[in-house]
Amino acid sequence: MRAPINRLESIWPRTQSLETPAGREKESWGKQAKLWERSLEDLLAEYPKVALATAAAIGVALGWMVKRR
Repeated sequence: MRAPINRLESIWPRTQSLETPAGREKESWGKQAKLWERSLEDLLAEYPKVALATAAAIGVALGWMVKRR
């Protein structure tokens, strides 16, 4: 049986190591956050209709929850 294909590999590549030196931890988090930000921007630019539909659905759900209070 073959292993499943990770379709998100091109968007979120696997990290080589999760361990970082103690002094570089903050710098590492900053770099990782920038990579995630860029990958999210690329994803939103690639699928703008899906992004708008998702945002609208979340807005409707939050509005419904607030209204029900």
